[in-house]
Amino acid sequence: MKLLSTELYGNSPIYLQNLLLSFREYANSRKRYGMGYYRFLHQLSGMDENDRQSEERYQNLELRSLLRYAAEHSAFYQDLYGSDLADIRFASDLRQLPVVEEELFNERIDEIRTQVARRNKGETEASVTGKLPRLWLSNLDLQKQTAAVDHFKKQHGAINLDMKRATFYHGDFVPLGQKEGAFWRDIYYLNQRLYSAHHCTEPFLSAVVRNLNGFRPDFVDGLSEAILELARYINDQRLLLDFQAIAVFVETEMLSDSERLEIESAFGCSVRRWSMKTERSPFLSECAVGNLHFNMRTGVMEFNENGEVLLTRFHTKGTPLIRLKIKDQWMPVHCPCPCGSAHPVVRKPFKPISAFLQSRSRGRVTSLYMATVQEKFQQAAPSMQFVQNSVDAIEVWLSGTEFIPKELERDIVQEMAGIFGEDMSFTVRGRSTSPSEEMGPAGLIINNLQVPRTCQSDYGMD
Repeated sequence: MKLLSTELYGNSPIYLQNLLLSFREYANSRKRYGMGYYRFLHQLSGMDENDRQSEERYQNLELRSLLRYAAEHSAFYQDLYGSDLADIRFASDLRQLPVVEEELFNERIDEIRTQVARRNKGETEASVTGKLPRLWLSNLDLQKQTAAVDHFKKQHGAINLDMKRATFYHGDFVPLGQKEGAFWRDIYYLNQRLYSAHHCTEPFLSAVVRNLNGFRPDFVDGLSEAILELARYINDQRLLLDFQAIAVFVETEMLSDSERLEIESAFGCSVRRWSMKTERSPFLSECAVGNLHFNMRTGVMEFNENGEVLLTRFHTKGTPLIRLKIKDQWMPVHCPCPCGSAHPVVRKPFKPISAFLQSRSRGRVTSLYMATVQEKFQQAAPSMQFVQNSVDAIEVWLSGTEFIPKELERDIVQEMAGIFGEDMSFTVRGRSTSPSEEMGPAGLIINNLQVPRTCQSDYGMD
């Protein structure tokens, strides 16, 4: 943002800053909102994401197009692939191609960039956080990425450019030292008002709320931390907003139930997550059910058991990303989503949850119930541990012996069925050694489920 660091901008009155910012964004946004943007947005609107076959067919066509382009225009991929692309017709065939480690990608990024990107020095750069080398993206790359995000918002009722948009952003469009006045700036061309995330703190929040009421945005988006701070202020002060937003879109991968409730209570509308931190990250968006989906129209994600991800991104022809091992860890959820989307549900590979186990019909079962089971069978089984890897089954491990008497096994299964319900299976196993985890609530139960909303019960035993 070179314009914003100049004395001309910093010393100008706010109305002139709005004009300068709008003129600058008009020049930049023409690269994002060109004809490619509108064509792709129209194409996305005509597609049915509930039709798995058509979505996979589109994904495979885009994949073959990217591979051909990379092999023809990138010196790196020409050497890497040779004639290996003839057999690649489906996303599942990608495993035939070599993996690209991020260190190698960074070292040889000049060779990875396509001939078109190297010739056009004026082409848009997309910066990546940290010290990673920059990706060069064509205008069409940027337009398709923007269209994919705007289509997601349109699915939830928010139409970018046509509706008024309030965005909470970490830019330097408002000087950090400013203590009073306007902590926002307008981009007239985009029908957008930027609010400074740096000023979403207690001394300035009342002014932000008053301005939001005057602006009356149709939808709100931006950084989750800033929006959450504002929501807490609104709820703590028991304020009522003078406008009704269609939705709030937060740029985050994680949002707890309490944080979601905080924002929804303040704005009186639904909250939807989305994330595409960098061009090396997958495009993830939240459906109406609350699950996080990977958008198949933007690429391919390959997973391994350790949560490592190989990412192929379609809209990066300036610097093709093909089977790049990224640092973000994700895992697929093999469970159909009630929203009907064919796009895969993903989750973070968190550490095991040890606060509760999950009953298919009765919801959460806390460690208190498991401690009662352990106490009941303490004489026959001094050390027990309950492990859940599936919503349908629980393993009961008895330490110190590998032989489990049939009568003891039957009694434990009956006790578990009485707590969890008859619609689950229980396996009693023995082992000669004690579990490595410390016994107590954290070692007594190990919940390896990251239960998506598609599998959750509305009932609980907390």
